[in-house]
Amino acid sequence: MELMSPVDALFLAAESREHPLHVGALQLFQPPAGAGRAFVRETHRTMLECQDIAPLFRKRPSSLHGSIANVGWSTDNDVDLGYHVRRSALPAPGRVRELLELTSRLHANLLDRHRPLWETHVIEGLKDGRFAIYSKMHHALIDGVSGLTLMRQSLSADRDDADFRAAWSPAPMRSPRGRQRPGGCTGSVECWHPLVGLPRRRFGWPVPRCWNSS
Repeated sequence: MELMSPVDALFLAAESREHPLHVGALQLFQPPAGAGRAFVRETHRTMLECQDIAPLFRKRPSSLHGSIANVGWSTDNDVDLGYHVRRSALPAPGRVRELLELTSRLHANLLDRHRPLWETHVIEGLKDGRFAIYSKMHHALIDGVSGLTLMRQSLSADRDDADFRAAWSPAPMRSPRGRQRPGGCTGSVECWHPLVGLPRRRFGWPVPRCWNSS
């Protein structure tokens, strides 16, 4: 068991249902032109195939024998991506209002301390055809700025770069020529454009075509 830092242990000790201590991020995406009705479902299934999981995403709180407090981290060697990476559908009429209501409910739920402290939700059903991804991680595991950095590291500004990884996959390795090799799942990939003020980027998993909100 890896001992927690005092700050991480404090985040867990101070958490309550009224005061959850996880960080979250919501992103909106436009599917590619001509994408079928199953596009989001297929994207979710592709995410579930990214089974190479980095140590950070395997860490779960642990207690010393006889202690009720979480003071250490244990490693989950059998992470259930079916639990951590979920797909949801919005109720009609599928406005941003319904999206924010669902996100609010998802954010209000405490993370299960018997599992690694993170979740990713793929959300479909917006009436304008867009879909969303909501992610959350516990503050004991990562801070908000580091979380955003981690997300950006799973993306690429080069639409012709076929190397990629899921956010929970290990960091890419460098090839002898200096190019990054993927540390997670691989396959064909294009680009996307989130509606959260970030530059043109691309998901860390395969998508059929370019996702562009412009």
